[in-house]
Amino acid sequence: MPSSVLVRVVFGLLVLATAAAFVVAQRLKRSTPIIERVYLPNYISPTCGCKKNHANVYFTLRDSGRVTATLVNAAGDDVRTLVDDRRLHRGRHHYRWNGRTDSGAIAPDGRYRLRVTLRDQARSVTAGPILILDTKPPHPRIITVTPSVIVPGGPGSRGRARIRYRGNSDPGPLIQVYRTDLPKPKEVTFFNWRRGRKTATWDGTINGKPAPDGIYSITITTYDHAGNAGSAPPVLPPNRLEAKPHTGVSVRYLTVAGSLDPVDAGSVARFEIGPLPRRLRWSLGPVGPGSAVARGRGSGRALSVRVPSSAPTGLYLLRVEAGGHRATQPVVVQGRKRGKVLVVLPAITWQGGNEVDDDSDGFANTLTGGESVQVGRGFAHGLPPAGLRGRVDPLLRFLGRTRVPYDITTDLALAQGRGPQIAGRSGVLFAGDETWLTNKLDLALRSYVEGGGKVASFGTDAFRRNVGLAGPELVNPSAPERVNVFGEETNDVRIQQAPMVVNQPDTLGLFAGVSGGLLGGFDQFEQSQRLVGGTQILSSAGRDPKHPAFIAYRLGRGIVVRAGSSEWASSLAGSVELTDVTRRVWSLLSQ
Repeated sequence: MPSSVLVRVVFGLLVLATAAAFVVAQRLKRSTPIIERVYLPNYISPTCGCKKNHANVYFTLRDSGRVTATLVNAAGDDVRTLVDDRRLHRGRHHYRWNGRTDSGAIAPDGRYRLRVTLRDQARSVTAGPILILDTKPPHPRIITVTPSVIVPGGPGSRGRARIRYRGNSDPGPLIQVYRTDLPKPKEVTFFNWRRGRKTATWDGTINGKPAPDGIYSITITTYDHAGNAGSAPPVLPPNRLEAKPHTGVSVRYLTVAGSLDPVDAGSVARFEIGPLPRRLRWSLGPVGPGSAVARGRGSGRALSVRVPSSAPTGLYLLRVEAGGHRATQPVVVQGRKRGKVLVVLPAITWQGGNEVDDDSDGFANTLTGGESVQVGRGFAHGLPPAGLRGRVDPLLRFLGRTRVPYDITTDLALAQGRGPQIAGRSGVLFAGDETWLTNKLDLALRSYVEGGGKVASFGTDAFRRNVGLAGPELVNPSAPERVNVFGEETNDVRIQQAPMVVNQPDTLGLFAGVSGGLLGGFDQFEQSQRLVGGTQILSSAGRDPKHPAFIAYRLGRGIVVRAGSSEWASSLAGSVELTDVTRRVWSLLSQ
């Protein structure tokens, strides 16, 4: 056959095949569809742990027959077979997809459609409805919670916390409130906020009652259309490491704050009252039992208190009462009668453990936790600082009973260069736990002792940590060093109550007259493990003669005395031996 004829024949066959295909296609278009009324949900998230973790798939068969139904991805590839070559009756059919592939793995995020094949008719159709599989959680963010301190039930904006956030708000978010000034963060209330809003409010109540004074972290959980949940912070319960400034709120009903510098008797001490201006009553008196030295009334946000000129040197408490709430503030008073010994109170330690949220992140700022703290803030819950009643006040009461003259200050005032200083003193007594000192104060103290000064410490775990002072903030608290500023290494021992045993020789005569060589009864001992080279032990007592708790030693030309138990001060009132030893330590400092 000539090639030209062959070409014409092939061309004719192609034209006939194309025409035939066109006719078949047109017939298929006009024929009855094999399925109808297809339903797929819009979204599914197999990992959400919610009611959208599966998809209900519905379709209606017009004719019975052998059917294969699969879910296919955007590329048309089969992902999950719902039914494989089974004879199905005409009518409606329902299948459930858990978002996994035929191999059991979670299907990739993307768009999916239903494909149905009717084997008997050799026909297949991919339905139009689209199902979106989405496993990515949303990432909401709390922008700010204002104000930083609220008074539940109070007037205006101070009565509730306003929470501004970014993130999906349809459906409405879940707000959870955790109290964090507890051993562990505890959820205290939760509520669902209205959909479509970007601002929520907490009225400061828990189960319909005003929340207790404390620190609270606000969290928000939002949901996307697939039911995925995402929270701010990402991990709940919230923790300090992920806390962001201005995402928490404190509940306070009455606060009082003032300087911890010593105030001269006869002068005026000034304080700030918060969070709201108040009509109040106040009194200035001893920390423990005893009559107030001054009383009065006030109103507004500022309070001025004149310390009586007759007030003796010591530590006092300002007690403020307003609206059924109470708050206190330590007041250090320098009386008219002066002395050669300087008594130093641990104000840095007080503020270091003061659980107040300075940056409104929903967690307390403490030196113990490694954060910076404000030096002028009031004390949490309106209570006196930890250790003041049990470790500081008993020692000052002892000094008051013996009527010895002395000057008084705080470590914070020393670090700021205000009030009485160390130089020129016959001795320095540290009352309470001197947990942190600035580097400059450490150097000054070591130089003072090596130059011939005498130091006595009635606290424990002292002089081993540094902290910086930057204006109104204490910053960069350090971890404890192995040895303290005097080069002594110590450790803590806890045993069933037992006395200290006096060691010989007692070069300083501090234990003269101690009956039977036994001193007090303690559960806690801070033992001396090692002294710096060239140090000479002068007097000591403890459970282990090689590692005494109470110790006095010569360092350079000066002397260091360490009581060796956190229970020393609180045991003074009930022990004649402890009183006698403390009196002799005071005599040593006074010489």
